[in-house]
Amino acid sequence: MAELQDREMPLEEHLAELRQRLLISLAAVGVLSLAIALLFGRRIISLLISHFLPAEVKVIALNPVEYAYTWFLVVLFFGIYLALPVIIYEAFRFAEPGLYPNERRFIIKVVPTSFILFTLGVLFSFFLLTPLSAKFLVSYAEGSAEPMLSLHRFVSFIAFMLISAGIIFQIPLVVAFLVKSELASIEQLRRWRKYVYIAFLALSVTLAPDPTPVTPFAIAATLIFIFELSLIFSRYLL
Repeated sequence: MAELQDREMPLEEHLAELRQRLLISLAAVGVLSLAIALLFGRRIISLLISHFLPAEVKVIALNPVEYAYTWFLVVLFFGIYLALPVIIYEAFRFAEPGLYPNERRFIIKVVPTSFILFTLGVLFSFFLLTPLSAKFLVSYAEGSAEPMLSLHRFVSFIAFMLISAGIIFQIPLVVAFLVKSELASIEQLRRWRKYVYIAFLALSVTLAPDPTPVTPFAIAATLIFIFELSLIFSRYLL
């Protein structure tokens, strides 16, 4: 059995290193959030609105602090996302002395792959899935009601769609893990396809943030598409 490549460290030294890793991660989040704030300023909200919604749709703030609070959350979200490589690296360096060599190799393979897949999911949702869903849902009210959206709820919907897509794009990693661990074969997963589709549809209906069939269908279609790609490429991910 491979031996741990570490040395005994007193509790105080562990805590000091943990504090250092946390401070570096928080500093990265702070610096990148500040950079986003300085680069885009208050325009970041208007850019999101113009990207996801038709020009005629009004977005309103329902209380005096809603705009500032939502702007802060948006800036912080992008800051955390951009700082994820630093956060992941610092977490790995803190845990590395207690890991076996095979565990280190596994993490080095899985974590970057997971981050890349999450980024692809966010980009797919940002440029394709979310704009189509948002614009369709808004147009659904035409002729019956004038769309006036709450800023905080609108941004929450966008965040849900982006993060959900990032998580959905982890499916190839899950499939690859099942195949490499010999818990399931590609042939078995293909035979189970119809049950997987039903599960995806049920999950989409449960998690979708609106009661119309549009968003659940879009999420389910994305899940199915990624699952099918996973069956093709899963052998090469791990």
